Amino acid sequence: MIDLANDVASDEYARLFRMLSAVNKEAESLQLSTVVHLTNMALLQLSLDWEGVSPENERSVKLNAIFRSKTKLALDEDGPRP
Repeated sequence: MIDLANDVASDEYARLFRMLSAVNKEAESLQLSTVVHLTNMALLQLSLDWEGVSPENERSVKLNAIFRSKTKLALDEDGPRP
């Protein structure tokens, strides 16, 4: 996990999420299925780290909800906060 204050850490997680999402989309457009799979795994792990949960302790429904909420948070932002 990134060891920063909450707001700064959240911004860093969002920035990393956006970068990984961009890589994922580019890999999809180039039909690089292995890279798509790896970036999907990295995005899920980043979401879990951001939330501070362990996948072993949660149901898949909650993991999906965490991933969706972090995706919305990261991709709906206009960019880093001043």
